Amino acid sequence: MNFIRHLILTLTLAPTLASAHGGDKPGPHGGKIEMPGAFHTELVLDKDQSAHVYLLDMNFQNSTTKDSSAKVFARAKKVQIPFNCTVMQDHFHCVPTKKYSQDSEIVIKAVREKAVGNDAVYKLPLKFENQTENKSEHSHH
Repeated sequence: MNFIRHLILTLTLAPTLASAHGGDKPGPHGGKIEMPGAFHTELVLDKDQSAHVYLLDMNFQNSTTKDSSAKVFARAKKVQIPFNCTVMQDHFHCVPTKKYSQDSEIVIKAVREKAVGNDAVYKLPLKFENQTENKSEHSHH
């Protein structure tokens, strides 16, 4: 019974928690966080427009690719540009099939350890609530 009560509470609060989880500060890899379900996605964009997608647990940790997948595309107006994603150790490296507009949205359809998430939508340029613009000038390789 406690499980059902916890599940109902979690599902009821999920939209509220989703807005609380993310926008205010960078994730553990310096990227933007969203909460598409019972896990978090972290998006880090490189200067070449490729994306690093980390599938994190509820504590913003333990990025995994086991029993997981990431489908990514850029969306602007009626144009969608798909990305080709490959596993890079503990995350997905996704490369766009062509250049996308800087005012696009990046959409991630993720599955983390068999848990299917909703679409995680990132508006470009990536911004955190306490800053005006994230220049994405970092490189972690």
